[in-house]
Amino acid sequence: MTSKKYILCVMSVLYVLMLANLALWHGTVKTTFRQRDLNRLGSMATTAPLTEDVHYAEHHAELRDYIASGTHESFDILTIGASFTNGRDGGSYPDYLVNYYGLRVLNAHIRGYECITTLYMLAESGLLDEISPRVVILESVERSVQDRFGVNILAPVKSDRQTIEKLSGSPEAGAGLSDGLMPPIMTLSNMKHVFHKLYHFMKPEQLSPEVCITQLDRPFFTNPGQERTLLYYYDDLLYLTRPLNAEIVNQNLNNAARLLKAKGIKLIFFAAADKYDLYYPYITDKRGRPENPFFMKMREVPGKEYVFADAMKPLREALGRGEQDVYWLNDTHWSHKGIKIFCDELVRYILPESR
Repeated sequence: MTSKKYILCVMSVLYVLMLANLALWHGTVKTTFRQRDLNRLGSMATTAPLTEDVHYAEHHAELRDYIASGTHESFDILTIGASFTNGRDGGSYPDYLVNYYGLRVLNAHIRGYECITTLYMLAESGLLDEISPRVVILESVERSVQDRFGVNILAPVKSDRQTIEKLSGSPEAGAGLSDGLMPPIMTLSNMKHVFHKLYHFMKPEQLSPEVCITQLDRPFFTNPGQERTLLYYYDDLLYLTRPLNAEIVNQNLNNAARLLKAKGIKLIFFAAADKYDLYYPYITDKRGRPENPFFMKMREVPGKEYVFADAMKPLREALGRGEQDVYWLNDTHWSHKGIKIFCDELVRYILPESR
């Protein structure tokens, strides 16, 4: 073969691969990439739910914006947590508290730190005294509570205003990555898509190493054709190998509560329910797995010096009434309906007159 023919063959192969890449991306993969987190992680497209998302007219304040403004003001509530706390618009429970209860809410997100350590950093920097909230709400997703708060006793962390300003907030992830004819994420996403399809073929209960799929005994979602499908994050099953040490978790939360009590501030803690745990009673094939005892342990652990807002109870009650789309089918997080159900209970601990 001459060098000219060799180059022509190589270019032809590359051209065909490029066309195949473009066809796979624009025909299938782009759709899943632009949907919610379980679509991207599991390479599965879902139909649109009949429940529409909501958009709040008013929004909570963010710590990064508060610091940048240079103003000194107080808030009713300081929220610190992970993705369930840092959601946007219809996925933001702080926004729900602002719009439906008229509360002034400041959310503090410090990259790389869980909520208790973040609270300690705010206290050390003087920002907690400056903000002077009546209530602090700490949140962690259920599956991460043990690793974050149940391994050892968390020590206060030295910090200052400049460090917190540098670490507060984060740029929006994925912005622009899927735009254009040949976006930068295309090839990698296509490779993952093919791998995930092979993985699902070998392990039918999983769409990918990160996402599992199973069926429910009743239609809890409004996505046409997928009403009884449950998609959930594989790490929801960590409770089987890493049981909760409720005593250490409780001690860490009590330490935080004492710090706040000395300043006249109430501490509320809630764990956002894992999707698998929430829908567990309705899963048709549990594969012999026992129910996650997390909420039972947290309810029963003695000596709480903080308010434990039980996120599971009102959501399970809503499912018992047949409520649909409490969590989104294709997301690990709750919908605005789930937020409303929980926050209408949560506010009872914030506004005593609502009891």
